[in-house]
Amino acid sequence: MLYNVAQLMKASVGASLSADIHEEDVQIDKDLKLIGPIEGHVRLRRLNQGILADGWVDLTLEFICNRCLNKFQQPIHVTFMERFQPTIDIITGVALPPIEEEDVFAIDDHHQVDLTEAIRQRVLLEIPMIPICREDCAGLCPQCGHDLNLGPCSCQPEEDARFNILKELLQDL
Repeated sequence: MLYNVAQLMKASVGASLSADIHEEDVQIDKDLKLIGPIEGHVRLRRLNQGILADGWVDLTLEFICNRCLNKFQQPIHVTFMERFQPTIDIITGVALPPIEEEDVFAIDDHHQVDLTEAIRQRVLLEIPMIPICREDCAGLCPQCGHDLNLGPCSCQPEEDARFNILKELLQDL
């Protein structure tokens, strides 16, 4: 997701460039499986000290349900707004001092903005902490491992040994 911003960096403050995002083979994160392309839109605006990139992306990720252990796909909509600062002066070609701010990304030596890391960080914030295929997922039987979404199993519920003393009291009555 590279965009050349050399001409935009030479433009006056407030100038903008818009582009659609369509990326087929992008690795967002080594632990996430992306299904299909990333679709979206970005607007790059010239700021006094760099570029402001804002937009949105839609993507589909594959997860494993935490309850039933089945794979499922979940669409995710992510919005982003990030600042980019140059590392090379666009006019003179002289290297600029390193960026000290933590929330600013760098414009590389070839005057290109790479949105991949900014979008990756936003996607990681949007993914569920405990992925579940659907809200009413019944999960697996704790005794035999049968998928309870397919129907009940023939297992008997386990008795809690802590209540055996109460059974003995009832028998004495």
